[in-house]
Amino acid sequence: MPKIKFGKKTTAFKGKIFNILHQEVALPSGKKAIFEYCERFPSVSVLAFNDKGELLMIKEYRHGYKKNVWFLPGGRVDKPGDTPRKAIIREMREEAGYRPKKLKKLFIKSPSNTLIWDIHVFIAKDLAYDPLPQEDGEDSKAVFVPFNKAVQMALDGTIDNEFISYNIIRLNFMLEHDELKW
Repeated sequence: MPKIKFGKKTTAFKGKIFNILHQEVALPSGKKAIFEYCERFPSVSVLAFNDKGELLMIKEYRHGYKKNVWFLPGGRVDKPGDTPRKAIIREMREEAGYRPKKLKKLFIKSPSNTLIWDIHVFIAKDLAYDPLPQEDGEDSKAVFVPFNKAVQMALDGTIDNEFISYNIIRLNFMLEHDELKW
């Protein structure tokens, strides 16, 4: 079976959050085409728990949804010298006011083959109140939600963002099958 031959990726558009890349390809038929990719900074997200086992969630207005929505603390790995670990601690402090004493990376997800975007998902516990000022334009409210309620919110569509729902459901599966080791 003839294979597609890929050329070099070039930047067609450079934005604050997203870049659009083009890649010329030679198809098996001999024709040429342009593949497009959306690239963005790596991101972080955290499932953080207080000492009662409640999940730290964020309720905030998101312009794309045009309403207040439920999220997990998270953001971009985009500051000089940033690592996913540094970024999630900063984002937790900015968005929710808490610093984790225990933090573990659960997994890295990439949503698709045309969206170049690694999302580092962490779990945290033993939270200490240690807020940083929120970024301009951010207006989030931290809410601790019983984990079984958060799972139900993920399953019934109360949480609009599918990736957030997936993370909650996946963690619930890991806990039910004793797959999480600190």
